[in-house]
Amino acid sequence: MKKLIILSLLLLSACGPKPPIQHGQQRQITVTGLGSVVSVPDRFSFTVIIEERGPSASELNALVAEKTAQVIEQLQKLKVKEKNIRSLQVQFSPWVEYNGQTPKQKGFVLSRRIDITLDDLDMYDKSIDGVLKLKINRIEGFSYANSHSHEHYQSAVKQALLDAKRRADHMADVLDLELGKALSVSELSQGQVVPEGKFMALRSRGESDSMPGEMSTSAQVSVVFELID
Repeated sequence: MKKLIILSLLLLSACGPKPPIQHGQQRQITVTGLGSVVSVPDRFSFTVIIEERGPSASELNALVAEKTAQVIEQLQKLKVKEKNIRSLQVQFSPWVEYNGQTPKQKGFVLSRRIDITLDDLDMYDKSIDGVLKLKINRIEGFSYANSHSHEHYQSAVKQALLDAKRRADHMADVLDLELGKALSVSELSQGQVVPEGKFMALRSRGESDSMPGEMSTSAQVSVVFELID
């Protein structure tokens, strides 16, 4: 009989109401905020590729060095700052051509990249034309940038934080709760720059028609706020 009473008490305890949630538990909400700053580019970058092929590596190296000096001299005549001209190391590889499926080495290929940044967009056409006159193999890597990109990103982060606060205020208001302090903040972006529409680089004789357009620097954050009844 005693065992039956104990068993009944255990069953009643298991089926009874759960203990209430402790009031000390913190209620919180996580929101994502977005921000962006639109700016006009004031810098232009491109890469010049110098490449020579032939049977003698030493002769090719001399040709690449000579053409590199010509490119740098031409750019300096146009008042491009020395710090904005970066000449990379010479790349060396065998020159192989195929006769059907049979490879045949004909010599060597030596190439060098020269990265150039222009602080004045009006120099765009003159710089490109000046380099092309030297019979450069190719020009690539055209891109626009803004010299105040860091400041623009910090402004975008501030906008993202304010956006997160507005979103959290709205959600708390809908739920009839009060928004408390921010408990944690996470930065989800790294200063991504996105062109507004397309960058245009139209060229015509006589004058520059280069139109860089606009760029948008974006930021994204995640913020955890406490909620108060």
